[in-house]
Amino acid sequence: MIIVIVALAVCLLGVAIDLRSFLQAWLVATLTWGMLPLGAVAVLLIHGLTGGAWGNESRYLWQALASTTHLFLLAMLVPLLGMSWLMPWTAPVETLPEVVRHKLLYLNMPFFVIRNLLYALIWGGLAWWLCQPRQHRRAHAPGAILWVLAFTFFGFDWFMSLEPKFYSDVFGLELMTLAVSSAMALGLLLCAPMLRPAIRSDIANLWLGMLLGWAFMAFSQLIIIWSGNMPHEIGWYLQRTSGSWRPIGRLAFALFLFVPFLMLLSSSLKRRASWLQVTAAICLVGHVLHMQWMLWPAFSKWPANQAWLGPAALIAVGGLGYLWLSRALSTNLNRNLSENLTGRAIEQGGRHG
Repeated sequence: MIIVIVALAVCLLGVAIDLRSFLQAWLVATLTWGMLPLGAVAVLLIHGLTGGAWGNESRYLWQALASTTHLFLLAMLVPLLGMSWLMPWTAPVETLPEVVRHKLLYLNMPFFVIRNLLYALIWGGLAWWLCQPRQHRRAHAPGAILWVLAFTFFGFDWFMSLEPKFYSDVFGLELMTLAVSSAMALGLLLCAPMLRPAIRSDIANLWLGMLLGWAFMAFSQLIIIWSGNMPHEIGWYLQRTSGSWRPIGRLAFALFLFVPFLMLLSSSLKRRASWLQVTAAICLVGHVLHMQWMLWPAFSKWPANQAWLGPAALIAVGGLGYLWLSRALSTNLNRNLSENLTGRAIEQGGRHG
C-alpha cells in the first residue's frame, strides 16, 4: 500500500514537472494492466458460450478480475482528457501528412470521445452483468460480438492512432488474443493452488491455445506488411527493431510465448500448481515488456523524465488494480465456498431424506 501511495505521489509530481511525459507514462501503464480485466471478460463470455467444469470451478476468479474493468475505465479518463497532448493527428490539419489527412473523418476529437464512451458502456456493462450470480445464456453470444467490435476499434484508437500512418487489419485480433492470454496467466498465478489438478490442466490447455493464437496473429500481421512492402506500416516495425527496442522485443517474445510454450508441453506438469504459477509469472513479465515495446516507440522523443515516470505509473496503476482485485477475489472466494457448503448440505439432506 505504501509503495502504491509513493508511486501515485511521484505521478502527481510528474503532472507538475512534465504533463506530456506524465500522460504518456499513464497511458502506457493503463493499457498494460487494462488488458487483463478485458481478457477476463472474454474468458467469462467464452465459458458462457461453451460451458465446462473448468469455468464453473474458476468462475469466481474471472469475475474478480473482470470487476477491475471499472477501475481501468476510470484510469482511461486521464489520457482521454489529455488526448491533445498524446495524439499527433490532433495537430493543425495543414501540418499533417497526406495519408493522415485522409483518416480525419474517423480521427477527430468529437467522434473519438463518443467512441470511447461507447467502449466504456459496453465493457462496463458486460463486466457488471458477468459478475452477477445468474445470466441468460443466450446473451453471451451478442455480448461476445460487442466485446470483439469494441476491442477492435479501441485498438485502432489507442494503439494505432498514436502513429496514424500505420494501419493493420490484424491488429485488433492480435490485441484480443494478447489480452485473453495475459488474463489467463494472471488467473493461474493467483489461484492455481485452489483448483483441482484436472481443472488446472484444462485451463492451461486453453491458455496454451490462446498463446498460439496470439503468435499466429502477430506473425500474420508481420508477414503481410513485410511481403506487401508497405512503407508506412513497415516503419512501425523499424522503430521497434532499432536501438534497445530490438533486444527488448526479443526478450518479450521469449518470455511471453516461447518459454511458456515449452513449459506447457508436459501433461503431467500442467497439473502442478507451482509449475503453472512459475510459467504464468514468466508470461506476465513478457506481457509487460511486450506492451512497453508496442507503445513507447510511438512517442518519438524519450525525455529523461520517463526514466522515473514510466515505472512509477506502472506501479501506481498496477498497485491500485491489485488492491481492487484482492478485495474482489476475497469476497468472491468466500461466496464461492459458502455456495459449495450450502450445495453439499442440500445434497446430503436429500440423501438422508
